[in-house]
Amino acid sequence: MSPHPANEAQREQAVIRSGALHATGRAELQRVVDLACETFVAPMSSVSIVFRDWQYLIATKGMKAGVYRRSTSFCGHAIMAPDTTFCVPDATRDPRFAGNPVVTDGMELRFYAGAPIIDDHGLPLGTICVIDVEPREPISPSEAQCLETLAADIMAIFHRHALVPTGEPV
Repeated sequence: MSPHPANEAQREQAVIRSGALHATGRAELQRVVDLACETFVAPMSSVSIVFRDWQYLIATKGMKAGVYRRSTSFCGHAIMAPDTTFCVPDATRDPRFAGNPVVTDGMELRFYAGAPIIDDHGLPLGTICVIDVEPREPISPSEAQCLETLAADIMAIFHRHALVPTGEPV
């Protein structure tokens, strides 16, 4: 089960203000996930926005974009510590995830590394993550920094394309 931070109501308001839920299909975000896969030699990557009981995959490579339950989300765990990159080297050996359906069924996810996408107030909106079906070593500090830089780039994309409630560019 994916936890919720103590400031969840503030975080949800930050997600709404960011316009991130309206960013699905942006070519700039696709370039970021493509770069993440290439840099980490990973088969999958996504930009994920965590909102209420759902995880919105708004840009993906190697997996289907869409809306998924937060309860099975690795990204929901990653936003709990917005000042650090979250890494699960082998999900089958991590008690938080070993029984998770994305580990045991279907995707058979093993490795996850995700950096929170942080707004100007320090609130995490979601993550940029890389995923593999094979276990890996924990990421290095320089790899964590790379993911954090990509997360900052994503926030800059959200700023450039700030949306009003109707979804029209400002």
